[in-house]
Amino acid sequence: MRVLLLLFLPLLTGCSTISYYAQAARGQAEFICKRQPIEVVLADSEQPETLKVRLRLVKELRKFAATELDLKPGDSYIHYVELDRPMALWVVNATPEFSLELKSWWYPFVGRFEGRGFFIKHQAEHLAKELRGQGYDVVTSGAPAYSTLGWFADPVLSTFINFSDADLAELIFHELTHQRLYVPDDTAFNESFATATAQAATSKWLTARGDDGARKLYADSVRRLYRITRMFRITRHNLRTLYSNPPNEINALRRSKADIYKKLRTELKTLQNEPGFSGVKGWLRRPMNNASLGSVAIYHRHVPAFRNLFESCEHNFPDYFKAVEQLGELPHAERHRALDMLRLSAP
Repeated sequence: MRVLLLLFLPLLTGCSTISYYAQAARGQAEFICKRQPIEVVLADSEQPETLKVRLRLVKELRKFAATELDLKPGDSYIHYVELDRPMALWVVNATPEFSLELKSWWYPFVGRFEGRGFFIKHQAEHLAKELRGQGYDVVTSGAPAYSTLGWFADPVLSTFINFSDADLAELIFHELTHQRLYVPDDTAFNESFATATAQAATSKWLTARGDDGARKLYADSVRRLYRITRMFRITRHNLRTLYSNPPNEINALRRSKADIYKKLRTELKTLQNEPGFSGVKGWLRRPMNNASLGSVAIYHRHVPAFRNLFESCEHNFPDYFKAVEQLGELPHAERHRALDMLRLSAP
């Protein structure tokens, strides 16, 4: 932890900033102190066989990522950490009341990011309460994993080890994609890229595994997710139109905003009655506000564009990564224009 603090403290100003990075250093130090090599866990006769099965699957996924996906696992996911909490950390997202632009914070080495992560839940809730008091729309979400972008060897965590095979594969491929390429100050680019890449990689892994039934089930789940995020995208468009041309009276603006979110909830409640959409209940339990829509958009806004780019590269991962790297080298505005063109040309 002292090493982590020495890395960060020269870059910081203000007591609250120092406090924030101190908790981040403690959280990362916990992972380092508690980690066990997977091989040691596998050799331990007292460890449950159910855990060992999952860890062997992680080893399989690491090998597939390196040999078939042009991803570079390095030393990530060769250790296991048992945590005494359901999430690795909690992330706070916030927007102004009548804006879709997420509040961002600056971080050493990675630039600006539209979220604030905490290893202790009540600290996230404290910031969320503070931001609400300032008039922000706020949402706090648990994250079972996160990437250190190669600065540390990311471990396998108890918070996600029991995911289904496909979900575990998607999570690991997603985080390894961040290590493959990360563009500072462009969260939507990075997360959408990792989401689209992980979906394509998981489909390829399930195909290579010869599990056609699981591959079809996974493809269906991706299509269902796309339908839901498309609803969110339409809602964001309607809100953007409202905020750009608001009524003169603020209460009328609030009513119009509430009506748009009511329409979204009604559509989601109808959707949950369709076969395969029972998971929509989870979305309905979340707050519906600008911040929650923004947190979803980060991960899905450019997925159709990256999916189209992957198709144009004929599903060849090395060629695809080269094309994405070229996008990443463009100035921010030009990069997003290119992504919009890719999205609009997607089937």
